[in-house]
Amino acid sequence: MKKINIKKWSKDKNIKYIFNLLKSDNEETRFIGGCLRNLILKKSVDDIDLATTLTPKEVLKRLVKNKIKVVKSGISHGTIIAIVNKKKIEITTLREDIKTDGRHAKVKFTKDWIIDSNRRDFTINALSCNLNGDLFDYHDGLKDLKEGNIKFIGDAEKRIKEDFLRILRFFRFYSLYGKKKIDSSYIEVFKKTSSKIKKLSSERISSEFKKILVSNNSYEVLNLMKTTNVLNNIIFDNSNLKKLKNLKLIPSLNKEFDFSTLLAIIIKEKSLLKIFKKLNLSNIEKQKIKNIIFYQKRINFKEIESNIYKFIFIHGKDLCIALLLYDLIKYPIKNKIKKYINLVNLIKNTRIPKFPLAGKDVIKLGLKTGPSIGKILKFVEEWWLKNKTQPKRKDCLKKLKEFS
Repeated sequence: MKKINIKKWSKDKNIKYIFNLLKSDNEETRFIGGCLRNLILKKSVDDIDLATTLTPKEVLKRLVKNKIKVVKSGISHGTIIAIVNKKKIEITTLREDIKTDGRHAKVKFTKDWIIDSNRRDFTINALSCNLNGDLFDYHDGLKDLKEGNIKFIGDAEKRIKEDFLRILRFFRFYSLYGKKKIDSSYIEVFKKTSSKIKKLSSERISSEFKKILVSNNSYEVLNLMKTTNVLNNIIFDNSNLKKLKNLKLIPSLNKEFDFSTLLAIIIKEKSLLKIFKKLNLSNIEKQKIKNIIFYQKRINFKEIESNIYKFIFIHGKDLCIALLLYDLIKYPIKNKIKKYINLVNLIKNTRIPKFPLAGKDVIKLGLKTGPSIGKILKFVEEWWLKNKTQPKRKDCLKKLKEFS
């Protein structure tokens, strides 16, 4: 049996604690899923995923008894999330799918690791490992993982018909681990089944699509999705995917591109409402996308350098960075790249103080309340911003008296 190095996990007190809680005669718990794949490939690992032979009821009983905070939202399918010292550990009971319709599955819990592995979608998703570092690989997933081969377990079309989300999961896994060219037979299956994506809830579509869009290979993967008609069945028929190609020119800024900024870059303004509905975006995401699209047409980016303080004060750091990234991705000229990198770093490290005056300061000078107060404050604020927010309160009060 192949061994892998899990010293970091075996010494982690939170992980050891959960393993000890789940330990029983004739029961077993193993690492599984993304954390294991990333460990093998020496990528960063965030949350821990575990699979266990214990029933969800028994897992919950042990966690609650030991006063561990739990999230039970996926318990009907055997998944419970334990929060240990702010660390998320997802625990799922082994299962087999009894009945599927492409959207939902009726499951039966099992203690058989091979049966559980057979119902999983891809070979690289069926790897598991115990706390001793013993790796269990029932479908040659380790080889596929190292070669970057995203391969269905069994017949691709049959597996997709069990759960249509597997189409998007394939492309999400490909965006993370794919190296090999996609099998031509898979391409045909995706073309044949792509319309089934419409049957999925917007939450499930959105969850997978977001991960694909923020991946390092989003340009290549989205183009593959477009070729197979998958993309057209998610949000749009005509997109600006070519702009994403320019991300390769600015690797040092790639981590700054969040989902909202990237979506604003590739969608057409006329498609906004349709896309917001299809992806069930949050109000914060929708507002940011609308702001990027609105302001990028109206801002003179040449003026930003001359008074970055005013820019941040009016629009806020988050939108300022998004607007710069949007403009850069459209025209990534060499000398512009260096300039924008410096601007983004400057914005991140700049603290804009609160404007030191208020309406009561104007009133104290003897002016009556009314629209004129706001206008006078605005004049002083403009002067304060023009001077890069350096003037103190006493300087602003002095300036204010010039209007009295």
